Amino acid sequence: MKHLKAIKAISLLGLVLLGTGHLAAEMQTLTNQQGQSITGEVLDVKGNTVKIKRADGQIFSIPLDTLSLADQKKILADEATRPPAVGALKVELSRGKFSSSSKSEDVTLTTGRIVKNGLTTTDEKWGYSVTLSNSSPKPMDALRIEYQLFATQDSMAIKDEKMPLKKTSYQATLAAIPTLGKITFRTETVSALQMKFVPGIISGETGRTESGERLYGVWLRVYKGTHLIHEVSAPETLRTKETW
Repeated sequence: MKHLKAIKAISLLGLVLLGTGHLAAEMQTLTNQQGQSITGEVLDVKGNTVKIKRADGQIFSIPLDTLSLADQKKILADEATRPPAVGALKVELSRGKFSSSSKSEDVTLTTGRIVKNGLTTTDEKWGYSVTLSNSSPKPMDALRIEYQLFATQDSMAIKDEKMPLKKTSYQATLAAIPTLGKITFRTETVSALQMKFVPGIISGETGRTESGERLYGVWLRVYKGTHLIHEVSAPETLRTKETW
């Protein structure tokens, strides 16, 4: 392999930080099928081309299939779990009401009189549309998303306005994000109950004629294998006021 003939193996004295700012470079000794070897950091794999950076900073490319079978397998396995560069993934959140259903029930007054359909309860299902954009020069795949949805608690029978937030947790595997492309993912939903009396009736507990819950926010993490590659919350204060 002509690329390796002109290059002697270089010993590794220490780890060099990657440009991503959060991972250390992994220097490894690669051997071709003629037994010649070189020590360097695998920067990228595209098709049958492997980009390597030597310890002296020189960068060059070699054909993957000229390396030993063991090195080929290791490079491909490492590439499958390699996290994208910092900033390559962008996440946008858009909240929305995905569905709604209502039911009415009779209300018995303190006088004993029954008001037909005096209380209407509406169950609104709220969630988020999540758009993930890939600004890197290669597809992003094998991504996992974990997220928590938060909603306020407010009921006709609850006088305390400072009830803790309701929290539900979910996770899902994302479709591959194409090069310089995007995908949209819809979260699960939380129920936000809206309760309303007909005119002339108020809650004996709170003195109100209506009450309701609402979607408060979302806290979301995106993983590549075991690597956390992106984290966002709306509102941002969720990450300081709540626990994962």
